[in-house]
Amino acid sequence: MKNNPQLIRDAALAVDFIMNQASSVKAVLISTEDGFEVASRTENTAQIKRLSAMASSLAALGALAGEESRLGECKNLIVEAEFGLLIILQVRIGTDTLIMSVIAGKDAAIGQVLYYAKDAARTLARAP
Repeated sequence: MKNNPQLIRDAALAVDFIMNQASSVKAVLISTEDGFEVASRTENTAQIKRLSAMASSLAALGALAGEESRLGECKNLIVEAEFGLLIILQVRIGTDTLIMSVIAGKDAAIGQVLYYAKDAARTLARAP
């Protein structure tokens, strides 16, 4: 999946869309379920490989929490920290899943960042 040129282009477009829409966004990463980077863009020194592995693990925990609590399929996770936000979305493409991670500063409006991330995720999921 990570070696699919069209998917890499579509993922890069999704990353750029989010970065261009919300000025508070500092980094966007799209990775495979097993933690390999597909596309990313960052304005800071975020360690993409570490974030990719961490996001994959958090998404798996979210999926398990949704199942165990009988809430259904986990669609996203939001971590609100002292200096900003981490939003993780699962993007289903056929039988495969990509993990989209968005890091935003503390001035970010959660709803706005989540809106643009979900919009980009929907577009990516519909890509050929």
